Amino acid sequence: MSAKSLRRNFIRNSMLFITGLFSFHAGSQKANAAEEKQDNHSDDTETVNDTIKTINSLRTIHGNFTEQDIPDSKIQLILKSCVRAANASNMQTYSVIVVKDRDVMQKVSQYRGSCMLLFCVDYNRLITCAESLGHSYYTDKMTSFITGSTNTILAAQTAVIAARSLGIDCLLTNGIHRGDMKRVWETLELPEDNCYPLIALVMGYPTEEPPYKKGRLDGIGIFHNEKYHPLMKSDIEEIVSKVDNKQAHISLNNDWDKKGYKHYYDWLFTSWIGENGRKPAENETQQFKLLKRSNFVDLQNL
Repeated sequence: MSAKSLRRNFIRNSMLFITGLFSFHAGSQKANAAEEKQDNHSDDTETVNDTIKTINSLRTIHGNFTEQDIPDSKIQLILKSCVRAANASNMQTYSVIVVKDRDVMQKVSQYRGSCMLLFCVDYNRLITCAESLGHSYYTDKMTSFITGSTNTILAAQTAVIAARSLGIDCLLTNGIHRGDMKRVWETLELPEDNCYPLIALVMGYPTEEPPYKKGRLDGIGIFHNEKYHPLMKSDIEEIVSKVDNKQAHISLNNDWDKKGYKHYYDWLFTSWIGENGRKPAENETQQFKLLKRSNFVDLQNL
């Protein structure tokens, strides 16, 4: 090979090598930039999945349900999903009463829908199973009620998420605790001992789409880093300002100021809460008496 050809090959190979280095460098820069962009990308958009979307779409329908029935197959899916909720010692200390009779659910919860699930703290299944096997099992009163309530409400909220994922709207209501509560036991034939109706879930399809989704507080006073932080004056002012903001839709109504109240909380703690919520209870409440009857109070001789 001539000297001229050798020089040509050397120059060509050198150029290819240099081009390769530049290409590698550019590729590395591009990869690093992509990684940096990925690291800086907001989790709010990067990690959103169908489950998060369902949770973020949750809304409450206050009894404005159509007459459309919920297919039994969907009700069964909701029931099978709700029992997957976490529960202490996997004892599932709850029972769920499925009600499709609209008149019955109106009497029990004060609302009508396509289906109502009444979630009860209930130890009777465990007690009956223990006795049938020659064992004895007694609840430890308030501790059992707190544990059972936690198990029950987790199942109820899981049912709400499952329902919403199926296009079904819900109303979680404590309407069962209003008026003469004994009607709940009598209407649904609940056992008096070791069973307490905790919350009703009314499900169905809304007559119309809500104009907006209710807002929520999600900062100071809700989340506490590492330890509990009592509210400072500036914190209180920030919270009051947030709930006063009508565009946030945190308030129960938007005409509290037209009624002469300076702040939404002024209306909430007077007009809405009422006198009973502004002073300590002087006598046993209906719920306390029924909790005693259900054997969920430690000192029965109170």
